[in-house]
Amino acid sequence: MERRRYIGKVGKDFCESYETKTIRVDTDTLKGYAAHIKIIEAKRPFMVGEVNKICIGDSGYSRLNYLPDNENWALCAIYDNHEKIVEWYFDITRKNAIDENGEPYCDDLYLDVALMPDERVLIFDEDELQSAYDKGTVSANELAMAYRVKDELMERKIVTVEYMETLCAELFALFI
Repeated sequence: MERRRYIGKVGKDFCESYETKTIRVDTDTLKGYAAHIKIIEAKRPFMVGEVNKICIGDSGYSRLNYLPDNENWALCAIYDNHEKIVEWYFDITRKNAIDENGEPYCDDLYLDVALMPDERVLIFDEDELQSAYDKGTVSANELAMAYRVKDELMERKIVTVEYMETLCAELFALFI
């Protein structure tokens, strides 16, 4: 399974140019790595959703990524070109780590959770997780861990608008 995601990078399929800054976060409440990405020029809007399409990437959009230490999830907070939140997106991860060049990354474990500004919580890619398990690229332990982490995010009240606004405000303050 090679679904490695670097927190300071954006997909070149839709993004022509961007600015990024990645920092180590070590406060009383947060430990890990964070990246702020500003999309300067998009090749095209990055649209998701089958029925109610939403734009999660375009010129002027920004992303705040957080990769917490000792957790199996990564956050991507997406803001539009008016600095309004579009969504908070959680990748459930096999591991969060640093590569040999000092770049923070996560190995994505397929299962995703999205929190919308109206407090709706959406679960994505369960079919991809099951398919990876069926093919043997995800073990039974990893399959169980993915669902356990998703449930823990909900139980710990991390996937709430109030918590996300507080967390992202704290992270943004580190980039000023």
